[in-house]
Amino acid sequence: MGARRLIEANRNGVFMSNKASADLEAMIEFRSHLMRFNQLLAEEFSSIHAHWQSLGDVWDDDKYRQFGHALDEVQPGIQRYLAATDNHEAHLLHLIENLRRFLET
Repeated sequence: MGARRLIEANRNGVFMSNKASADLEAMIEFRSHLMRFNQLLAEEFSSIHAHWQSLGDVWDDDKYRQFGHALDEVQPGIQRYLAATDNHEAHLLHLIENLRRFLET
């Protein structure tokens, strides 16, 4: 339930603060998980790409090139995902802040 719906529910006398607190904690935990996952994804993809490149003098066959091609294919998707979820992180923070303010009143 979005922060706006929680606020509207409270105005109608339906809102339960325990539920809102649980929702707030769940949103905080999800945002934190998302941020950790995104950081790990970006770091590990960069690391595996650099590691693969460093093996170019040692591992020089079709499988090496196929692996590099696979990395090149997936990289734009990872970049799009990370860019999109950057906006999700900001949106979640906004919802969390609104819900916190609401609970403080």
